[in-house]
Amino acid sequence: MEQRSAIKFCVRNGISAAETLRMCQKAYGDGALSQARVFAWHRMFKEGRESVQDEPRAGRPSTSTDVIHVQKIRDLVLANRRLTVRDLTDLVGISEGSVKTILSDHLGLRKVKARWCGSL
Repeated sequence: MEQRSAIKFCVRNGISAAETLRMCQKAYGDGALSQARVFAWHRMFKEGRESVQDEPRAGRPSTSTDVIHVQKIRDLVLANRRLTVRDLTDLVGISEGSVKTILSDHLGLRKVKARWCGSL
């Protein structure tokens, strides 16, 4: 959001997309948006867009990786680190893909020698 606001500021001050990109790269270094993203946001703001927020996306929102399911899986794994993805799927009632996402992305766990390892 911060970089989008900076791009919007540059557009309002008549700064070109190329110069905006250079300024973002100087200010944010490796964390800067890509050239394609800077140019796209620059164009959108130039065409009159006001909001720096993302537009709502189509599709059904994810409900299986919510806080409640993450907590249930966390509690189950803490009680027994030898549970398999299939076991967790059956116990919690969500898909294997959702269980894997929760274990790796939300809880930072990985399977090592039939045990879930990582810091909980």
